Amino acid sequence: GVDWDRVYLEYRPRAEEARGDEILQLFHDMLSVLRDPHLYHKTKWGARFFPYVSPRLLAARNTFDPQLVRSYFDEELLMAGRQGVEYGILSGNIGYVRITHFNLNNMMDDFPSVMGFVGGTDGLILDVRNNTGGDHDKVGAVVGEFIDSEMAWPMAFYADGVRFEAWSAIQPSGSGGPYSKPVVVLINGASLSSGELFPEVMKQLPNVTVVGETTAGASCNDRGEFRGDRYLPSGRMVHIPTGCITRYDGVPWELVGVPPDIRVVQTEADVANGVDRQLELALDLLR
Repeated sequence: GVDWDRVYLEYRPRAEEARGDEILQLFHDMLSVLRDPHLYHKTKWGARFFPYVSPRLLAARNTFDPQLVRSYFDEELLMAGRQGVEYGILSGNIGYVRITHFNLNNMMDDFPSVMGFVGGTDGLILDVRNNTGGDHDKVGAVVGEFIDSEMAWPMAFYADGVRFEAWSAIQPSGSGGPYSKPVVVLINGASLSSGELFPEVMKQLPNVTVVGETTAGASCNDRGEFRGDRYLPSGRMVHIPTGCITRYDGVPWELVGVPPDIRVVQTEADVANGVDRQLELALDLLR
């Protein structure tokens, strides 16, 4: 839907007038037209710059405070996954697991012990608010603890126009069987990329309810031979995603996000007043 003629008319005069490093700002601004949170340009020294940030991410990033979550616990939360996973048990025998991102190298090794700790609870909260995304296999490692038979991923399109099942099926991984008690997944507008894939997969399970606000809306990615890296003469690289994962309903969540089952708005004022409305609703559902 981009009007490229208009983009040309806007940016060509600016390019002709740019001097020195001004061209970098122009370049940055022009790439933002694509409105893709996964798109970035990178210097030859490796620094990445993301021209576009989801408005929902900007609105939500300060409405979640991990310190506020910790105030709901009588004991200090435990840590795993090189401190990328926090977990504990709330009053009423409700388990809580917060996953900060899905780039944890030891996620598949550590998560079974986390589930072993919360496995005897009467309900479980999985918190992926402000989750910055990561690898789909790490998502699969977590989902595997909640299923008793293999589960298909949602579909994807890639640059050659082929639609296919994105990855091999998710396999059960719970050594003592799947966690079958009620589960609430918490999301917000700062849940990004694989932080959106995870709730989309989990909400297909009958014992799972997703609570919070619609995620950021970043479903584009790439793989192998379709990788969209373009190198410029200056040594700068532009990474343009060449694929897009859909939700299970066939709609890509790029820009539109993954919606919750129950919408609960949380504001910066709530955080300042010591209230986590999304967590409290999850507790109400599980107790």
